[in-house]
Amino acid sequence: MNRLRLTVFAAALAVAGAASADTVRASSTTMLLGRQDFRDGSTITAVPAYELIDVAASDVHTRYADFEVALSSWGSIDLADKRFWQGGALTDSRFTGDVNVGFIRADVLDRALTLRLGRQLIADGTARMVQIDGGSAEVRLPANFTLSGYAGSPVAPRFSTRGGTEVVGNLGATFTTGGRAAWRYPGLLDVGASVAMATDHGDWARQDVGVDFKLTPHHLVALTGSGFWSLFEDRIGEAAVAAQVFPVQHLDVTVDYRHVEPDLFLARNSILAVFAADKRNDVGGAVHFTGLKLVAIDADYHFLIEDAGHGHWARVKGTAHPGGASTTAGLELGYLKNAASLDNGYKQVRLFGAKQLYQVTGTLDLNGYFYDGAINGVKKSLLATATLGYPLWQGWRAAVAGSVGTTPYMESQFDVMAKLVYDQTYAVREVR
Repeated sequence: MNRLRLTVFAAALAVAGAASADTVRASSTTMLLGRQDFRDGSTITAVPAYELIDVAASDVHTRYADFEVALSSWGSIDLADKRFWQGGALTDSRFTGDVNVGFIRADVLDRALTLRLGRQLIADGTARMVQIDGGSAEVRLPANFTLSGYAGSPVAPRFSTRGGTEVVGNLGATFTTGGRAAWRYPGLLDVGASVAMATDHGDWARQDVGVDFKLTPHHLVALTGSGFWSLFEDRIGEAAVAAQVFPVQHLDVTVDYRHVEPDLFLARNSILAVFAADKRNDVGGAVHFTGLKLVAIDADYHFLIEDAGHGHWARVKGTAHPGGASTTAGLELGYLKNAASLDNGYKQVRLFGAKQLYQVTGTLDLNGYFYDGAINGVKKSLLATATLGYPLWQGWRAAVAGSVGTTPYMESQFDVMAKLVYDQTYAVREVR
């Protein structure tokens, strides 16, 4: 893995140096994990080793365009028992890996046009963070209008077969395309309309149109909203609106409403869409308060409305920094009561803290869930996690973490992780 790391870094530096690149940002993370995995009534000892590499060369200037090149990839090997499920994909090998993103971006015509080619994440409009191998473009027009679009093949993990059951996430398809048209009035309004289409070997997997907006009529008020309509099903999939106000200093209040029909978040050709939950409405709000010295309070509550009845979700969290920013201590309480009697609810208690002493940073997290109904005969889940981190030299950091606990699926479990991180920014050539 060290040879792979050096090769990727050298390639990025070469690409950046071919033109007048300003900076290259490179990071590498080596992780060794040890844990118990449960499968088919038995446990195995999993000890995977990971290597994660991220490289980005920015401000690559030429006479024709400004370029950016980015690559994020990882690989792993099982040092003990072979895992059945490796981060989203079935496998029959001890070795696995993937490319998260890998693209080249070009800004042309004085940045009025941006083109991106390669593996990328699309988040515009109603795309819902689809990962594709393909291309995207954005055109900035006069009068603050913007047009963007994308087309490509949705990514399956580990370069497996496209489409069908091999794709994880919410889009099992072999081809997808879409775009967004937007208009912005600076400081007041940003509004857009979008479309997202997908097919799986010729069968429709998705046909959605959506709208979104952000309105700021006053610097103390912000209104947002978004939603999409399924053309395939001829019904709404999601509608959400929220109002955020800042009535006094150190206090912000949010009131929101969301209607969602979960089956429309799945591909229309997925059998799982038949078993998705009924439509649901959530209405509630949140409060964030920082008026006390070195103390922050967060509270959320939502009333859950479903066909089967109604439920409640609530959370309150207090975070304090006694003695200054180097020390953190907090308490979080949670509560969920589902509308349907078959859906489990819980009460949550969480204690957390962190301390920085000289250059060593340590954290401790104690988390407990107490379920209304038993799962595998157990009505609680208790987990304790601790970490220690230390900066080494010139961009290198080391960390170790461990967790121990009991859950409805594991009578006792213990996980440990060691991590070595390298993160550095290189000035390849001075830009004048």
